[in-house]
Amino acid sequence: MEDQTKQSPASEADTDERSPTPAAEDTGRDLLAENAALREQIRLSEARERMTAELAAAGARSPGLLFDSAKTRLQFADDGRIANVAALVELLKTEYPEQFGTRSPSIDGGAGRSTPPPLTKAALAKMTPAEIAKLDWAVVRRVLSEK
Repeated sequence: MEDQTKQSPASEADTDERSPTPAAEDTGRDLLAENAALREQIRLSEARERMTAELAAAGARSPGLLFDSAKTRLQFADDGRIANVAALVELLKTEYPEQFGTRSPSIDGGAGRSTPPPLTKAALAKMTPAEIAKLDWAVVRRVLSEK
């Protein structure tokens, strides 16, 4: 009589096909983790694009840097979009007011600002005593001491 505890080669092959090997399970988990990480990168990339556009529209000088400072505060809706863009822009405006607004570039710093003409003896001679009293006395003494 034959031993009935032995399995036929066909039944061993069926068992191997149905249960994945530990290596295949690890690969599957790795792929799922990689997929989740890539989805998160895409979501963050889309959030960065939208947020920097909103910051630029609000007059931000460095939208990318401002996004980096606020990315931990992002809140996402069910569809994956940022839910709190407007609130974050307003918060960043209060936290970093120097990053918003327009700035006129200048090479000379104060060049182009209107300054009063320098005081001269002739200008002093034309002034009334009340006008002279409003002047800086150090400047008046310097002008009067000039030869």
